[in-house]
Amino acid sequence: MELKDALKAGYIGDLKRLYDEAFPDDEKKPFDYMLKLTDAGKMEMLAVEEEGRFAGLIINLLCSDDVALLDYFAVDPSMRSFGIGGRALKLLLEKFSDKKLIFEIERPDSALPDTDMKARRKRFYLRNGVKETGVFANVYNTDFELLTNDGKLKYDEYVMALRDAMGDRVDELLKPRELF
Repeated sequence: MELKDALKAGYIGDLKRLYDEAFPDDEKKPFDYMLKLTDAGKMEMLAVEEEGRFAGLIINLLCSDDVALLDYFAVDPSMRSFGIGGRALKLLLEKFSDKKLIFEIERPDSALPDTDMKARRKRFYLRNGVKETGVFANVYNTDFELLTNDGKLKYDEYVMALRDAMGDRVDELLKPRELF
């Protein structure tokens, strides 16, 4: 398995297709805007490649020299249940071992739909070495729990990281606010 630059490896069509299928419209950034962030060095679009085939996507915001944020992570439906997600996450954690890597996961809350899926997603990240921070935020009108590779994060650091990557568009596009 490898993580490859989706643009250079010719996987941008596969990546866009999976991005469009895997994420709710209200949680997606405009794809053209993400390409601009990529051109500016503020985002990277990675293809997960397994045995020469596109297997998934990892899209990271590159916030500063020492902070990145996993923005989108999905395994192609035809490749699920083969351990690809766990292996890809391990490669991602190795890639960012010298940086803080922030993860936004939908908050598993019994009052919300898809609670079981959200709880499974959280267990997946924790089982694969990601740690809880105790920080919660609302972004895109969605409640998220913030995890990191080291378990350390303050809400202000999170917002600053978003602003470092996206500038003033953070407030317009994401509308972040802290949850308690």
